[in-house]
Amino acid sequence: MGAAPFEIAGPTSPFAVQLDQRYLVLPELRLESGETLTNAPIAFKTYGTLNADGTNAVLVCHAISGNALAAEWWDSLVGPGKVIDTRSFFVVCCNALGSPYGSASPVTRRGGEDVRDGVWRAAPFVHAPEAQTERAWWGADFPQTTLRDDVHAHKHVLDYLGVQQLVLVIGGSMGGMLSLEWPLCYPVRTPASADALAEGRTDAPKYIRAIALMASPARHSAWAIAWSEIQRMTIAADTRFRGGHYLLAEPPSEGLAAARMCAMITYRYHVSLERRFRRMRGRQNLSRPAPTPGPAATPAKVSMAVVEKGDLPSMEMAEIRDPQDREMYAVQSYLHYHGRKFVGRFDPNCYIHLTHKLDAHDAARDRHTWAPHAGAADSSEALGGVLRHLGTSPLGCEVLVFSITSDELYPPAEQTFLHESIPGSQLVTIHSSEGHDAFLLEFAQIEHTIRAFVQRVRPDAKL
Repeated sequence: MGAAPFEIAGPTSPFAVQLDQRYLVLPELRLESGETLTNAPIAFKTYGTLNADGTNAVLVCHAISGNALAAEWWDSLVGPGKVIDTRSFFVVCCNALGSPYGSASPVTRRGGEDVRDGVWRAAPFVHAPEAQTERAWWGADFPQTTLRDDVHAHKHVLDYLGVQQLVLVIGGSMGGMLSLEWPLCYPVRTPASADALAEGRTDAPKYIRAIALMASPARHSAWAIAWSEIQRMTIAADTRFRGGHYLLAEPPSEGLAAARMCAMITYRYHVSLERRFRRMRGRQNLSRPAPTPGPAATPAKVSMAVVEKGDLPSMEMAEIRDPQDREMYAVQSYLHYHGRKFVGRFDPNCYIHLTHKLDAHDAARDRHTWAPHAGAADSSEALGGVLRHLGTSPLGCEVLVFSITSDELYPPAEQTFLHESIPGSQLVTIHSSEGHDAFLLEFAQIEHTIRAFVQRVRPDAKL
């Protein structure tokens, strides 16, 4: 048995300096690639109180550019008296491996955290990244991780906190993909094998009562992989990229901004962009009254939130100050605004790492024995055969799937496939013209369904 995980003060990354969160160091974490991370930090945040039985926990999974502070970027759903009520539930959110916000990543200390004689020493670049002249961090050499690696790493956090059962695992986009992997990897708290769900042995209580997947697929499609590759190439084309071996003081900001601009198009819907911008120039748009922020966030939240995708769209044009932007078409200004905003809070190597993580997502990968009579391993039949166990195994869980009518990145057909493949699952359609980002914006439609779902699977409910 290896050394036990332990907490450190942190922060472990320059992008996490201002974040109020905790850090658990894993002495060893073996990755799917076969490589092992040593003294790997996992950033996490908790809300509420774990009950005596350890059975009132809810795990919230963030999306590609999110962090562990779930009550900030999903403040309409998480908090006292809200849908995921922190007065009743013990809410946990862990930062993904490869993300810049504190978990082991390209911007954490190369080789793992420095702990000698029981004393943790922060990496020297954390509080002064602009002063570095040598690369003391992982950078492009950080080993590639997968969503399943995240599940295993975050399971250590849950065990450390004393969680015995998860009432709900919930997330959108990348967070939804991670949520899907949880019951596949951990149908019980300590599975006897990686195939425990398919084997269906009932010698232990189920570990996860329910999952909710929002705007997420069962595997990353060729369409989504193509968009990921375009974004990676825009970063690599920046002359400062240097194969990923840049200094934090001189990052390939132009390439990252362009990648974000490209991503923004996949997060929106053409009808939404036309309605908001048409062919207006930036100057014309500035002369119009600023839109009133919607109920999803206040202007203060918009300016600081580290949320998935395009942040919230209510005030971008009103914030334009660059005279050049005022001569652009309004939609150009919108894209440039978000590109510049993103480079101040994200790292290019981390972005590349996370897009590769998304591309590797496939619930049927290496689970060939779960659907022995299916066709090729990469077929829809094989994938459906794997997903079927979530609804038929005695260790399966309740499944809620949200689909967005205008989502062009992960279109409704992908969520319909999830629903049809998982017996007993519930499919809810969000009618929106906002595109993929609607899972962050359409709270009025989302809240009612999640509230009813949470009430049905709460710890004292009988499934």
